Amino acid sequence: MKRTLLANRRVIFKLHGREPLDATVLKQDETGYWIRGASLAGQLDQPNCSLPESDVRYLEFSKIEWLRALRRRA
Repeated sequence: MKRTLLANRRVIFKLHGREPLDATVLKQDETGYWIRGASLAGQLDQPNCSLPESDVRYLEFSKIEWLRALRRRA
């Protein structure tokens, strides 16, 4: 699946050494994804922003073993 097609999609991520978790991809850059919420955000480091309660996190490509986009509802 092309990375550009993942924006605003719910995705299952399998990180090295962890169980598969889900999150919504907000956008991507050269080294990773900005994700929001769901079960994955709570497992990642705290965000570097002024809102400590934010559930937006950065996930580097190097941490991802595999990923799968969930099917869109019709």
